[in-house]
Amino acid sequence: MGVQTAVSISSVTPSSTGAPNSAIAFGNFEYVSVQGTGQIFVYNLASGTQIAAATPYTTPCNDPSGMVITPIASTNVMAVVCYDTNSLLTLTVHPDGSLSALGSVSGLPIPYPGIALDGTDVFVPVFGQSGVANGGVAKISIAAPANPVITATATLVGPAPGVFVNPGYLVVSGGYIFETAGSESTPISGSSTVQVVNESSMALVGSPLVVAHSPQQLAVQGSAIYITFYDAAQLESIDISNPAALKVLQVLPLNTAVSSCNAEPVAVTGTTAYVGCNPQGVIAQVNIANPANMQQTGSIAGVLNPQRITVAGQYLLVTDGVPGGNVYQIVPGAL
Repeated sequence: MGVQTAVSISSVTPSSTGAPNSAIAFGNFEYVSVQGTGQIFVYNLASGTQIAAATPYTTPCNDPSGMVITPIASTNVMAVVCYDTNSLLTLTVHPDGSLSALGSVSGLPIPYPGIALDGTDVFVPVFGQSGVANGGVAKISIAAPANPVITATATLVGPAPGVFVNPGYLVVSGGYIFETAGSESTPISGSSTVQVVNESSMALVGSPLVVAHSPQQLAVQGSAIYITFYDAAQLESIDISNPAALKVLQVLPLNTAVSSCNAEPVAVTGTTAYVGCNPQGVIAQVNIANPANMQQTGSIAGVLNPQRITVAGQYLLVTDGVPGGNVYQIVPGAL
């Protein structure tokens, strides 16, 4: 897994029973969604450590997951998806970090955590039903925060007849949505894809790009996206400069003769990608100065079950996605 990197790591445990899912930062505050208890915990990062701030907000669902925050008019608004109630909530983010209810919209079949925001549109991956129906992406306007509205949906396609795909994570860039679409259809080696949707028209662009089985999360920087693979234990870079014709730049194996890496979360900043190896409890560091010649440069140990990684200023925020799990704050040097 490369040279162990000397870093500063601290952590908090939001709940003794719930599982931290996602963490985001806004201003001096960090928000952590916890599944099982239906709460969003709030921490103040101003002192350099995670200090409990406002009272945890209890959502009307058991399993809140992905979150985004944006200013709309004079209000800071959070949107968070609820996996178990097929809905998206909007919340007011107050100056002291506390949260209060604004609105909600239902009708999102199996919404996954890997949501993204562009302007006042939230894009939510909706899981499919293996052998029954393909998943897709929903476009939700929060321009009127108290009345979020699903304005469009796009259904993904299988790369071959009878192949069903299930999206789990997406990013937006340059007016396009880039989405992982895993599949358990046979042949396993040729059923998972990356697909592209035009934000404005919500129409598919180009043809699905077939990738290895078990694509997980992705990150975007410039004209490249970076995708992790759990089973294949690898990081893949893809050129998105022509969204209608994606081009694989490099497939970087993360397993070595002495260690393994079932890759799940990924975050990029500067010339480094941080890849969470779950359940190995390690974050691999990869130099991505040249997306076509990525090099693994080191690793950060002691981060159990990394499920999501978020870059927040000089910190990495990493959730340990198990009941009673931690949220880690890592300073890996200059970000």
